[in-house]
Amino acid sequence: MRASQRSTSDDEFVRLFGVGALEVMKSFEDPWNSVVFLRSAPGGGKTTFLRILTPRPLKLTENLADQHPHVKATRDALKEAGAIGSDGPQLLGAMVSFTSEYKELSAFDRGNVLFRELLNSRIVVATLRSVSERAERRFPDDLGQFEFEWEPESDATIPGRATGSELFEWASRIERDFYDRMDDLGSPASIKGGHARLDGLKWFAHVCIKDSQGEINVKRVLLMDELQTLSSPQRASLIEFVTNAREQCGVWIAERLEALTHKDLLSEGALRNRDYSNVVQLEERWSGQRAKTYTRFVETIANLRAAKADGFEQRELFPLIGETDDIPSLEAVLNDRIAELESEVLKMAGPGPRYSDWVAAARVPEGDLLERAFRWQLLKILIIRDTRRVQTSFDFDALPLEEFGARSRSGTDRAAEHFLRTDVGAPIYFGREALSAVSSSNVDQYLEVAGALFEEISAKIRFPREQPVPLSAVRQDALIRGVAKDRWEGLQRRLPRGVEARRLLEAIGEYCRQQTFRSSAPYSPGVTGIAITMSDRKLIIDSDDAEIPHLIRLRDVLTSLVSHNLLMPRLDHQNNGRDYVVFYLNRLLCVHFGLPLGYGGWRHQSLKTLLHWQESGAKAIAVAEEATLV
Repeated sequence: MRASQRSTSDDEFVRLFGVGALEVMKSFEDPWNSVVFLRSAPGGGKTTFLRILTPRPLKLTENLADQHPHVKATRDALKEAGAIGSDGPQLLGAMVSFTSEYKELSAFDRGNVLFRELLNSRIVVATLRSVSERAERRFPDDLGQFEFEWEPESDATIPGRATGSELFEWASRIERDFYDRMDDLGSPASIKGGHARLDGLKWFAHVCIKDSQGEINVKRVLLMDELQTLSSPQRASLIEFVTNAREQCGVWIAERLEALTHKDLLSEGALRNRDYSNVVQLEERWSGQRAKTYTRFVETIANLRAAKADGFEQRELFPLIGETDDIPSLEAVLNDRIAELESEVLKMAGPGPRYSDWVAAARVPEGDLLERAFRWQLLKILIIRDTRRVQTSFDFDALPLEEFGARSRSGTDRAAEHFLRTDVGAPIYFGREALSAVSSSNVDQYLEVAGALFEEISAKIRFPREQPVPLSAVRQDALIRGVAKDRWEGLQRRLPRGVEARRLLEAIGEYCRQQTFRSSAPYSPGVTGIAITMSDRKLIIDSDDAEIPHLIRLRDVLTSLVSHNLLMPRLDHQNNGRDYVVFYLNRLLCVHFGLPLGYGGWRHQSLKTLLHWQESGAKAIAVAEEATLV
């Protein structure tokens, strides 16, 4: 069920489509008369979004809406965006998917003339296919029933007037000639033919399309997918043409972040989407204030897939994902830890009255064992902090209970809970909120984790009417850690400079772990990222390679990690009058290193330090000792 959306039928695709994806269109005043860039790491949902805009899924959405409430929600959202009207679909979406064969041309294709020729033919074929699907005619057999007419400029490559069949033959001839030339290539001098202009977009925007009923008058959007498979000159040429053409149609371009250069990925302009007016970086789009919207979106997707799985029909997935701890199974270890914490706290508190009210409150037997242990852990952190402050101020007055509550805020309580769960081996990563948090705003990453939980839940169903016991917090934690481990072990194979990238992540993870588990929890609830100054960022992205030969490998590794959503950059963090860009760890990496899932905690590092980490990995991290004033 997690396989590529291309592999499912259109009917299945529409039934499984998560309407939350269409929130993207609310960013644009007129999405069908704009150039829009959809960017993400692999698995962000770009292809899925483009596919829903093609004729057959649009028509099926209209037809199935009255039978399925979630399809009705999709139809209503598409109506609001103007893709579906009272008379059915009002949008002609033509999909062109790029492949590696385009890139193979680059070594021989001077001036991109063959690239433009091939792209012109495929825009035409994609349009012919979409017109046939919209009219529910057979492709290519019924293309003779359509007429296409436009006013080409001089020396235009696409016929001014032709039937669909004639255009298909025109495009097929280009395809045949193209492959013949590719077979015969011996040197750049052997290439003949090609197109001097990219007429496909202008033709798509202006061509008059007619069938037996008259002119087909609908909005048009050209959908270009997998742009990252092009060579750099091809991609740059295409983007320049499309953004400068400003034709009266929509152009939606989807590409992985790996297509971008270090200047794009690490620069302030790209991170703030200033390079083009309509850029949607999907993981960034779903983060921050939109996190709840993202959670609803991916939970819808998970529920739809679970409901379609064999043997799971008509069951709800999330009631079978436990949200609470199994306290009885932790009873022995929690009692031992409470005793240890009480002894440690009393030793730190000393004989004076300063912490007597706090200690008395911790001894009150309220709540379950986990809550009682949590109070002692929190008390220990607050006394360590206060002891260090007292030693500098010589303030030994007794502290009221109200002061304990005031100092417990600002994430300290979450740090105490994470410390305690780590110490006693209690589950940390479980429940619906954790399931969403560990995905780092990437749909495929969410489905990978949810799929692991679902597999275990469904395996316990033996009879059609059986309702299994919800998956325990302990088992969820183990499964999520297992997914994190599998992803970690596959990093070297997936990433450019995989060995160096893994070593740098090892060092960052170990450093964050040391900083998170400092006894006073100074960066509550924990440290999950590192930062470099904006001046260092400027140095690595704006300098010529010859000026920074020692930093090129670090720059390339950082670029690779950002493009694969393993480091998530956030700008404009300020501290002590300096500006920083923060790189937060992907949340599954946080799971791998046993870190909390919250954002906020980060520490500045110099480029020299990061170079050392990249070379040495986790062993580069010295044990961080906290200085205590005596």
